[in-house]
Amino acid sequence: MLSSLKHSASYMNKLLTILKLSSLVLVSTVVTLLLGEWMVQRIIPQNRLVTWIEMHETGFVMNQSGNISFQELGDRKAEYRFNPQRLRGGSIEPDRVNILTIGDSFTFGLLLNEEDTYVNRLQQKADVLYPDSLQFLNGGIGGSGLADWPAWLEEFGRDADPDYLVYFMNYDDINRALSKNLHVFDPSSSDSLIKSQRWKPRPILPYLAQKNWYRWVQEHSDLGNIIVRLLWRNVYFEDITRSFDPSKSTVRVPEPDSFSEESDYAIHLGNAILNTMDSWCARNGCEFIVITTGFFEEENMSLYDQKFYRWYQQNRVSQPGERYFDNTPCVESNAVSGLDELIIPEDTHPNEKGAQVIADCTWDQLKSIFDGR
Repeated sequence: MLSSLKHSASYMNKLLTILKLSSLVLVSTVVTLLLGEWMVQRIIPQNRLVTWIEMHETGFVMNQSGNISFQELGDRKAEYRFNPQRLRGGSIEPDRVNILTIGDSFTFGLLLNEEDTYVNRLQQKADVLYPDSLQFLNGGIGGSGLADWPAWLEEFGRDADPDYLVYFMNYDDINRALSKNLHVFDPSSSDSLIKSQRWKPRPILPYLAQKNWYRWVQEHSDLGNIIVRLLWRNVYFEDITRSFDPSKSTVRVPEPDSFSEESDYAIHLGNAILNTMDSWCARNGCEFIVITTGFFEEENMSLYDQKFYRWYQQNRVSQPGERYFDNTPCVESNAVSGLDELIIPEDTHPNEKGAQVIADCTWDQLKSIFDGR
């Protein structure tokens, strides 16, 4: 009996010691995090954001479904809401002509509230001339390039039931198509555009993205935002091309000389991707339209995008039935002192005036199409 009591007392002492140590570690951790948060806020304050971009297991980017997020830049704060179809904005109205707009962060309207995006400004114009008739749907995704869209359309495009598919070509789209390696162009293959991949999301990313505490940390903590950015840069994704090393890559990659300045590989890749998107539209009963954002200053463009842009102007637009409009002359004519007046300070994206200019120029191009319906 006495032995049993001594054993119980010893056990309780060990348990109390463990609890004290655990409490000490917990308190120390909390104090360290609070101190770190205090220091970050005063020394290197962060522009907070709640992430809304996800990556499909096959490597293309997509918006979250049915969530609300936000982003800050200095005194600027923009809120982003998403419907179940992963489009920015509210629900899709029935019995309207659907114009699905796709493109990168310009089309999405990064750092702009919903009413100030050029897609919404187009909707305002449509509501005046064609009330309750046309519906512009914002499918833009920050960080997307031309190569993301074929797989995105196959996965989500039908949910929007588009009558028109409007792709806003921007100045980094071909460069991103190369760097993401979502497709490899191979003229010797029966299907010249071969699916591939570069970045593979690790399971932790979609797991955390849906957790309320993870979103709360991003919304309220400067230190948390630093940690999340480091995770995005170093943890969340695996480069399965091993930096395009043919001897180590687990997927198909282009030949090394495809990235040289002399190669026309980027032109062939971009043209094949656009053909794939056009074919998707043909199969799904919509009309495919390509429009540039108009922000095509050569100093901001990669060599690949410069070459493709020039080639497209000279070759693709001459194809029968091709719907292509270049907003560049119109945008430049509205920027009296250069494009800087149309850009958010300390950023590269269109400000409210820039979005309005793109909407005005685009509407001048599109209204003849809608008048003919």
